[in-house]
Amino acid sequence: MELTKFLGFLAMVLPIAYGAPTSAATSLHPKILAAMKRDFGLDAEAATKRVAFEHRSADVVESLKGSAGFAGAWISEDGTTLKVGVTDEALVADVTSAGATPVILANPLSKLEEAKAALDAIDIEAPARRDEASASSGIASYFVDVAANKLVIESLAGSTATAESLAKEVGLAAGEFEVRTVASMPSTFATVLGGDAYLINRAARCSIGFSVTTGFVSAGHCGSAGDTATTSAGASLGTFSGSVFPGSADMSYIRTVSGTTLRGYIDGYGRGDLPVSGSTASAVGASICRSGSTTGVFCGTVGALGATVNYSEGRVTGLTRTSVCAEAGDSGGSFYSGAQAQGVTSGGSGDCTSGGTTYFQPVNKILSTYGLTLVRA
Repeated sequence: MELTKFLGFLAMVLPIAYGAPTSAATSLHPKILAAMKRDFGLDAEAATKRVAFEHRSADVVESLKGSAGFAGAWISEDGTTLKVGVTDEALVADVTSAGATPVILANPLSKLEEAKAALDAIDIEAPARRDEASASSGIASYFVDVAANKLVIESLAGSTATAESLAKEVGLAAGEFEVRTVASMPSTFATVLGGDAYLINRAARCSIGFSVTTGFVSAGHCGSAGDTATTSAGASLGTFSGSVFPGSADMSYIRTVSGTTLRGYIDGYGRGDLPVSGSTASAVGASICRSGSTTGVFCGTVGALGATVNYSEGRVTGLTRTSVCAEAGDSGGSFYSGAQAQGVTSGGSGDCTSGGTTYFQPVNKILSTYGLTLVRA
């Protein structure tokens, strides 16, 4: 599939990039607008325009995937420009005329994704890879940074040599990967507390992700198939029908008991409920918000797609990396862009006082795996 085949589509979509918002974006909930003002410094008009542009850009990026010469795409930090990485200079003029900003890159996205897949197949926690004084390899996560055009491996300061060795093991040259140090290993955001949201086996607390027609979805590390889900008051919600964690996902599906009211909204924490109207995935660089039973609503941006995270319980592949903060008990909660469902909170590092990195499980994989349908507002 050639990249040039999509330029007509780009030309239709992008010249109106920061013009009038779409009808879906004009109805951003006041709670979302307030969070975007706090976290991005945007007034209502600017926030609405940004989200509208990001939704249009997501359609463009989806159409470009798998195209020859495509090296990735991302939205600029100010949220006004879609940048398209290409490996062929002959495509620069065409991308420019279509309204996007071309960036010449050395590595096609497919090459970096293949290297990441090869890394996923390696047992990075094998004893030979561990420091004698450590219980783990010190590899926190790895993902393709499309703007940097490299596979990024995050590790503890004492494990950089292991990270470099892994990169070379999957065939990457010096200019094709980058090792970044982190202060701590990521962890999931479940907690053993009573309170709001829902309880697993009347003990651990997590947050509901999204309602589906037969129940709701959440994170896999919150519970296993057969575990019970109840309200904080002890009323039965249902039973975990399916759960995956660790491995290829961090997702669960809870089938609710008869009589449970399932609504297509997200908890707005005292300021009204936030509607859900679909599940179009956002691009790298797009703004994104999260709701959780511990911290409420916080926003940030999408940093990478398809990330692999090395939790103490094991690796999880296919997660989306964000700059949104989260804390214990927020696990399973909703990630969304405007009224578009994005995923459920998995884990990360940091907190909502000092800031942090949070990963989420994309919701569309949960829906397709279990054959579910979102309840829409």
